[in-house]
Amino acid sequence: MISPPLRISIAAQIAVLATLSGAAQAQTPSWSPEPKPRIVEDRLRVEVSLLGASVDTRLRVDESPTGRGTPIDAEDDLGLDDSELMPQAEITLLPGKHHLLRFSSLSTRRSASNFIDREIFFDDQVYQPGERVDSELNLKLFGLTYGYRFIVRERAELTGTFGIQIASVEANAVVRSRVVREAESGVAPLPLVGLEGRYDFTDRWSVEGRLQYLTANIEDVDGSILDARLALTWRLNPYLVFGLGYRSFEIDVDSRDRSNPGLVDMTIAGPLLFARASL
Repeated sequence: MISPPLRISIAAQIAVLATLSGAAQAQTPSWSPEPKPRIVEDRLRVEVSLLGASVDTRLRVDESPTGRGTPIDAEDDLGLDDSELMPQAEITLLPGKHHLLRFSSLSTRRSASNFIDREIFFDDQVYQPGERVDSELNLKLFGLTYGYRFIVRERAELTGTFGIQIASVEANAVVRSRVVREAESGVAPLPLVGLEGRYDFTDRWSVEGRLQYLTANIEDVDGSILDARLALTWRLNPYLVFGLGYRSFEIDVDSRDRSNPGLVDMTIAGPLLFARASL
């Protein structure tokens, strides 16, 4: 029969062993692997991508707000390429759990030489059928987007966004036989509102989408812009993601401004391949 003092001694030893075991579990050995970083704890994301875009462009360069030029199909009338590989880049800052700030850019430069088959009024010049026209059309876009992440979960995010796209368009048409040259350019700021989100099916596979759109009338410029993207991503590790998706970008600007009257209606759409690194 165990005496009461012995029972107390055994109980004390069990308590000491339990305390030591808990302390050992609380202190992670230095050689053990670190826990995987959580995606929602990212503070910086850098993405580079390649867009295999098909391009459809309507263009009109007016002599004045009342003297309209000829509507031109840039691909059919001027011979500009209707497809292009377009590199893109963006940087996303996440200064807090719910905030997002993104800088992005997109540009396309195309030139061609083509014999026109109809009369074209381009600014204050007239291009006759059968003349050879060397043309150039460039589009540059710079975007700044702020987002508020309403839902921030390990497997899902939902963000409301507001952004500004600065669109710069340059058009040039040259008839070398008559030394006729006309160059026009215009810059328009276009505000955007939208939604974007992400959902993880597994630890490696996710689907993500973005949609930004707005129609606005700013002084003498009517503009609309649509930027939509849907992608499937594969996560190699917590710091590197590869994605394959589809992007559609549409810009429609009708300007009655005295210095740059005219119309640009451009659609850029196609498959998107990208890599994104995060810290």
